[in-house]
Amino acid sequence: MVFTNYGTQALAWQLGSNLTNNYISYFAIGSGSGTALVTNVTLANETGTRVAITGSPDFTAARIVTFVGDYAANQISGLQLTEFGLFHSGAVLEGSTWLRESFTAVSFDGSVELSLSAAIQLLPG
Repeated sequence: MVFTNYGTQALAWQLGSNLTNNYISYFAIGSGSGTALVTNVTLANETGTRVAITGSPDFTAARIVTFVGDYAANQISGLQLTEFGLFHSGAVLEGSTWLRESFTAVSFDGSVELSLSAAIQLLPG
């Protein structure tokens, strides 16, 4: 069985659309590490508050949906971050993790803001 180009495009639209209460709509940040697992419902060490995605998801590239999330300087002041993730539109800390990304530690001193961008590409196959 083959998953078609149209099927992957329709799935990309679904991930960023509010057709149900399971669409991607929040970013979370954290200071944890470890292996991402299919059972994750939060980040390894979620820190601070989840923020709603900024604006609408970007669907301009075929079969790709891009999300942007912005944190103000006062939301991340004093934090050392090593991970971020995308979460569904349900209540805070509920539901599955759609994406979890780890990176080298970055410290924030209250003088800068943070803008995150995450893209999910769906490939036919």
